[in-house]
Amino acid sequence: MSLLEELKRRNVFRIGIAYLFTAWLLLQVVDLVLENIGAPDWVMQTFMLAVAVGFPLALFFAWAFEMTPEGLKKEKEVDRSQSITNVTGRKLDRAIIGVMALALAWFAWDKFSGDEAPAPPVADSETAATATEPATPGADARRSIAVLPFANRSSREEDAFFADGIHDDLLTSLAKVGALKVISRTSVMRYRDSGLSIPEIAAELGVATVMEGGIQRSGGQVRINVQLIDAKTDEHLWAENYDRELTAENLFAIQSEISREIVTALRATLTDEESQRLAAQPTDNLEAYGEFVLGRQELARRTNASLPRATAHFEKAIELDPEYTLAYVGLADSLALQAYYGDLFMGDTFAPRQAAIDTALALDPNSGEAYASLAALRMDQNQNQASEGFFRKATELSPNYATAWHWHSFLLNRLGRYQEALPLAYRAIELDPNAPILTGLLANLLVNLGRTEESIARLQEQLQRNPEFPGLYGQMAEALIRLGLLGEAMRWVQALAGLDATVSFAHVAVCGMHVQLGADTEAEACFDRVEEAYPEASFGRRITLYQFRRKMPESLALMRTIAKRIPGPDAQINLGYNLLTNGHWAEARALVEQNWPQILSDAALPLGPDNYHQALVAAFALHGLGETDRADQLFVQVLDFLGENERTRGLSYGALDVFVHAFRDDRPKAIAALRAAIDSGWREDWFRLRYPLFDHMLEEPEWVELMTELEADIARQRQWYEEHKHEPLF
Repeated sequence: MSLLEELKRRNVFRIGIAYLFTAWLLLQVVDLVLENIGAPDWVMQTFMLAVAVGFPLALFFAWAFEMTPEGLKKEKEVDRSQSITNVTGRKLDRAIIGVMALALAWFAWDKFSGDEAPAPPVADSETAATATEPATPGADARRSIAVLPFANRSSREEDAFFADGIHDDLLTSLAKVGALKVISRTSVMRYRDSGLSIPEIAAELGVATVMEGGIQRSGGQVRINVQLIDAKTDEHLWAENYDRELTAENLFAIQSEISREIVTALRATLTDEESQRLAAQPTDNLEAYGEFVLGRQELARRTNASLPRATAHFEKAIELDPEYTLAYVGLADSLALQAYYGDLFMGDTFAPRQAAIDTALALDPNSGEAYASLAALRMDQNQNQASEGFFRKATELSPNYATAWHWHSFLLNRLGRYQEALPLAYRAIELDPNAPILTGLLANLLVNLGRTEESIARLQEQLQRNPEFPGLYGQMAEALIRLGLLGEAMRWVQALAGLDATVSFAHVAVCGMHVQLGADTEAEACFDRVEEAYPEASFGRRITLYQFRRKMPESLALMRTIAKRIPGPDAQINLGYNLLTNGHWAEARALVEQNWPQILSDAALPLGPDNYHQALVAAFALHGLGETDRADQLFVQVLDFLGENERTRGLSYGALDVFVHAFRDDRPKAIAALRAAIDSGWREDWFRLRYPLFDHMLEEPEWVELMTELEADIARQRQWYEEHKHEPLF
């Protein structure tokens, strides 16, 4: 028998193949385990040496020994006629197939698990309701990075914005790589000159690697040096210096090179599409680039003063380079945010935003940032299904773009889909853990989920770090109002109005809080001041004062004007309620038929957070017109839906059932519901119970007693505020 045949007979080849596959699989698993527990490099090196030494030993034992029914024996001691090497060979074949399958599965997981853009995570209701940590990231934890602000090493201080711009663009570039987890700019900026070590920064941000660097601009030259650091060992994984002529082409080429080196160093993989996007050059005009950088810095401040400046910078960048895609995105976003944080009316932003987004997508059909802007526009236009689709497209194209996750969560929160919104909010926070705007989003979500105290605690923690961020004050006030603490809420609204960076509607909110506290004289003087100082921002806000003073015709007249100027279902719902309080049943019914005709049909109407108010407007109108059968069906449905929720937590329907029972003249139920509402802490818009529509309830002594109790508590809270308004908040 030849040597080759004898090697086959003794299963030496099979043993060798099985050993190699098993050893490879063990090396992958051990490498992952040792990396996760922070073992030193020599442990892995020792294991690899042992595996290498074991290979010839395994071949030797396969040649010299044979497995028999009596156990392991030397090959020369086994009678050839009694040999079972063929049986052992078949077992080895099955073992090899099994090990190969495991190895192939591991290879596929390692290669492809981090490459695809993470789909928006959807948690089941139980998981989402109790979630306290960010959703599982799309990228392997080993492939996570924080790029610290670049140091300005130029002699001129004004070059600092240039360094920040390069830093920001690098983050934008990295955000396109689905295999990486990249911390957003907002969160890393606080570590500029922080004095913390790299491992400390990495621990706070939840990343495995940190990049730091510096930029020096001198005349027509630029020098950029960067180094990538392993957070566990504080050792350099890679470093490079770039000395180039200062041109837009060179700047973006350097950023692309750095991005690719990071991908290589972190053992990630680029898709062909991602590779093409990294190679794209946003602009070839350095001046346009500078305007874009300034615009993005102003955009991040989110104040009434900074947002118009951002718009001007983006418009200038577009003027200098009409093909600058991200400048059009910045323009669209700056206009959108002025409607939320400034004095622009939302409807007035639609046309210019659409034009900017259309141009951006024509220039770059794969811009995730542009799709996020388009999704936000559709959200503001109440085209919610289209908005969701575009948000998913945005996160597919730019999976590390925290803004897309943020705004998508905001949409779902607004639609009452709180459980679905929560993991998206956590994903945004995972990418941008220090962004105060994201704490505000999460705080609002937690309130809507009934976790008000947890919301307040998170806001207080973030306010300690960012006491000048206006949005957090408003969120705190909203949470306190849910708990019925109107006096405390007023302190936070006043503090918001006193911030240098605040927006005009904060001053309007102070007037509204005076109404909530029953101080109508102070409210009137407040409205006079803000309407003179901020005529656009304060438009229509005096309506609450009319309602407090039972001036129903004046309230309706103003609401008609508001509904014409401000599109969307909220304005139509409020117009409907105003028509009802004035007894205009037929007009209210026509409003429902025009906007929500399905409610008037006899078909079953599934109720949810997005349509129960419309159903209630219809029920009141139908009842007033004598169409009691359909009206009663809707009233029962609404009451059943409200009964599944809480008064001051989650949906927080407040005293809505009190209004229904009082309107239907079911006095015992109205009184019982009002007792429950007061005891639950409900206080928001309490004065609506004094509408003329409910005057017949004044015939009931118990009702009068409850109203007296409620108004006495409001008076106590107003006095408490006067006594504590000058005390520090934290």
